[in-house]
Amino acid sequence: MSLWKRRERGHALLFAAPSVLLFAAFVLLPLLYAVYLSFTRFNGVVDPVWVGLSNYESAWGDSAWWNSVRNTFILAFGGMAIEIPLSLFLAVLLNRALKLGGFFRTVYFVPHVISIAVMGVVFYFLLRPVDGVINGLLSPIGIVAADMDWLGSRPTALLSLILVGVWASFGVNTILFLVGMQTISRDIYEAARIDGAGSWKMFSRITVPLLSPILRIVVMLSIIFSMRSFDLVKTLTDGAPAGQTEVMFTYLFGYYFGLDHGAQYGYASALAVYAAIIVAILSVIYLYLSRSKDGGSR
Repeated sequence: MSLWKRRERGHALLFAAPSVLLFAAFVLLPLLYAVYLSFTRFNGVVDPVWVGLSNYESAWGDSAWWNSVRNTFILAFGGMAIEIPLSLFLAVLLNRALKLGGFFRTVYFVPHVISIAVMGVVFYFLLRPVDGVINGLLSPIGIVAADMDWLGSRPTALLSLILVGVWASFGVNTILFLVGMQTISRDIYEAARIDGAGSWKMFSRITVPLLSPILRIVVMLSIIFSMRSFDLVKTLTDGAPAGQTEVMFTYLFGYYFGLDHGAQYGYASALAVYAAIIVAILSVIYLYLSRSKDGGSR
């Protein structure tokens, strides 16, 4: 290896070293420590006691944990079923050069920059059964009862979480779709129009296929962020009623820091490992299916 190449490699390693050290200190080492704790019984006071797979066996038979996993999937896929079509529809409207298009793009994007925790607290007061704004708007026109308790039962609480989550994130997906649409050449649409294609055919045969790279990114990000949901659930319902809206990360949070279960760091770490495996498996399956679809279309 020449002196110049050795010097270039040395400079590259030198510039990469701070990022690598920070990643190791704040991501890799805590991750390895959590995996280690998952094989122990540890309350944060006495020394960890090695228990092998006991925590994983307990988690496997924990019905409340699997209920939180089910709720996580409901929130993730329920939100995506509303959010992605809505974002695509709004992007199509904005792409037609509507008046005040820049204003609407800003309005749609604003929820994305608001803290999810703050948003959860705000909607908690909006959804209150007695003096909530939502009931105040809907009850006079007969849609709901005046004292409708949106967060008092599992179905309505999950629906509320889904809709608030959609409101929080549809704007950024709309912007992503809009950016993708603006990269599609107008000549393609003009040629299709000359051939007699209508609006729906141009949308389904041109817009959607050419947006497939953006669509994959949006779906992937939605899956990851939805499966990692914590702050919205924690601030809006905190698992109520009676733990029926717990998701994976609020449930394991209770074993780390909650007063009901006490500090069970070993068991919480085992739950965290399970959660990481679930998210990883889902991501790998989606990537495999999306790549297989690409390969089959060529």
